[in-house]
Amino acid sequence: MYDALPSADHVGAYRFSGTLDREDYDRCIADVEARLQRHGRIGIYCELDGFTGLTLPALGRDLEYGLRNFGHYHRFARVAVVAAPGFVAGMTSLAGRFLPRTEVKVFAPDERVMAQNWVTDFDPEQDSADAD
Repeated sequence: MYDALPSADHVGAYRFSGTLDREDYDRCIADVEARLQRHGRIGIYCELDGFTGLTLPALGRDLEYGLRNFGHYHRFARVAVVAAPGFVAGMTSLAGRFLPRTEVKVFAPDERVMAQNWVTDFDPEQDSADAD
């Protein structure tokens, strides 16, 4: 399940719980794309609260979207993932190593406010080449 959370306009904030289906994924991506149209770079805030995975159609959509946008990952300035320690947190940290122009941090569930503040604190119009 997908829920949009309140956030600054340059940050897509989402809560994922249970199993994410294709319709959930498409609504989330539509929100991400709308923010990318309004800003040069955006942040992503994700709360994983009892998240159990994706349906096969949602996974297929995720792979298709990822491949189609491969050269545009620099437009994601920061990604904050709120998750309990474990597999998802570990995989998120690992994935961050493959996104050299994107800062990725994992926060514990009791660090939600810290995560929201961190993911918001960047200039959405600054070119990623100048961000460092």
